[in-house]
Amino acid sequence: MTRMVPVFLFAATLLLPAGQISLAQTAPAQIVKDRQDAMDKMWPDYYRDMAQTVRSNSPDLAVVAAKAEQAGEHLKKVAQLFPPGTGRDIVPKTRAKPEIWTQRADFEAALTALADATKTIGEDAKAGNVEKVKVDWTNVAKACGACHGGPKKSGGKFRFEEE
Repeated sequence: MTRMVPVFLFAATLLLPAGQISLAQTAPAQIVKDRQDAMDKMWPDYYRDMAQTVRSNSPDLAVVAAKAEQAGEHLKKVAQLFPPGTGRDIVPKTRAKPEIWTQRADFEAALTALADATKTIGEDAKAGNVEKVKVDWTNVAKACGACHGGPKKSGGKFRFEEE
């Protein structure tokens, strides 16, 4: 039995990098699908609820705080779904414009602005500041529009119009 332990450890050491390689070699079409799914979730799962409560006569700041926290975590995942090699030249069905990669610093700044605006609205909601939350919502909306300008079918700086 004691002789087998080193063999198992050696085999595990060989298999561990193999798992990492397969993750790194995800097909571009799958990454685009994951990206589209993640982007499609952002409005209905997080931002719509924030918008509805902020626009109401008595905003539910607990909802805003919770949704902002969830959206912030989701944005971290979204940021990882734009690797080079996942543009229209490789995956024709993506709406991601080449500017995501050719103007990478601008794209990352736009993602950071959305993450920061989302964090701020969540913090102000936790602090109970309704007036700040209402102003914060306009900043969140501007940050969303910085990439794609508006509703799902619209285009924008980093997204082609829906065909």
